[in-house]
Amino acid sequence: MTEPMRVFVGTDESQTVPTKVLEYSIRKHASAPVEFHGMTADGMPIPRDKKNQPRTGFSLCRFTIPQRCGYRGRALYLDADMLVFTDIAEVFQIPFGQHHLFCTWQPETPPAWRNNPAFKTGRHYAVMMLDCERLRWDIHEIVRGFDEGRYDYGQLMNDMCIVPPERIDHRLGTEWNSLEIYEPGKTKNIHYTVVPTQPWKCRTNPNGWIWDQYLAEAVAAGHVTAADIETGVARKLIHKDLLRFVPARHATTGGGR
Repeated sequence: MTEPMRVFVGTDESQTVPTKVLEYSIRKHASAPVEFHGMTADGMPIPRDKKNQPRTGFSLCRFTIPQRCGYRGRALYLDADMLVFTDIAEVFQIPFGQHHLFCTWQPETPPAWRNNPAFKTGRHYAVMMLDCERLRWDIHEIVRGFDEGRYDYGQLMNDMCIVPPERIDHRLGTEWNSLEIYEPGKTKNIHYTVVPTQPWKCRTNPNGWIWDQYLAEAVAAGHVTAADIETGVARKLIHKDLLRFVPARHATTGGGR
């Protein structure tokens, strides 16, 4: 690869620590330089109709990526509530062919979502590899599409209706967007999608130990700072138990649970 692997992550101030842990996990396994960008909703246009407004502040940020890249090359989009366990060069090296976008596939409803009627099987777009040259997206035009009634929020976010279906390929598979499931040697990216039990908020997530491991490594590497954790706890954005990962506190308390 002649250029860095560009990764764009939708995030906000409440996701500061998980975003940094995700970035650490990507860089840990990457075989080539990574250019990492956290995207927030600052300055984003908002659809007039409330039903079309983003479910999270950064939901529409993903549609700004091709323009941010000068409509050239490729870029990977991820949500912030993830951890990567493999080299992302794997997805950067897949030829696009006739396709403009690669996404993931959910063949069935995972256990964590079985009681939620909002879940849909099929293509999912929380992980996307984008051909920025062919995706001539303009966020203002996309929001105008909402306001003019050309599509609604579900048609955009769930069906990616602004891209012809034949130009989308779900070849990334389930392992690149594993919803609350971790299978050693198989899972390439775990997605902590159930907000109340995300491991930086809740200490009983069955796969929280994996996130804790990466947080500890990120702190040791200086990628997550004591200030990041202390500020997050003080603002009640992350669980107070994460203070045990602050080195000075660890030394004082012995690091016990």
